[in-house]
Amino acid sequence: MTHTCLKMSRRKSRLNTAVMKGLYLLGLLNEDNRKRGPSSFNFGKILEKVNDLMVNEELFRSPSLTINQLARRVGTNRTYLSKCFHLHNTNYVDYINEYRLKYSKSLMEKMGGEIKSITEVSELSGFPNPRSFSCCFTKRFGKTPSQFKRELLAGSTPPRF
Repeated sequence: MTHTCLKMSRRKSRLNTAVMKGLYLLGLLNEDNRKRGPSSFNFGKILEKVNDLMVNEELFRSPSLTINQLARRVGTNRTYLSKCFHLHNTNYVDYINEYRLKYSKSLMEKMGGEIKSITEVSELSGFPNPRSFSCCFTKRFGKTPSQFKRELLAGSTPPRF
């Protein structure tokens, strides 16, 4: 190995050690798996941080939220965040939309007769447009947002989902 290659190899090794130590300090690596590298990430910790952001800061309400932005907020990158979602049998879009749908449903229940429009609920919930909101809502709850709204206005008790 040449002198230059050896220097680069040592530099890379020190960088990897520093990165691994940082990940350990952030709680993203387990103590017993610390030496194994990034494959031993504690994916549960990452999703726990994502859940905290969703609940406490309601990041899902931003229609422009991207997986890159969310990954930065959690302190990881989009690849590892995506792996976390896949390990829990979901993906980024479905995960965020589930929060949006729960929020929109509770918003309509709270607003009752004060609901101005489905578009307003869509915007307040973070959906980029009313059409995607309606499609997701129908797929998740088995009825359109308008049908759900009519049931609320009629005073009937909608079934719990």
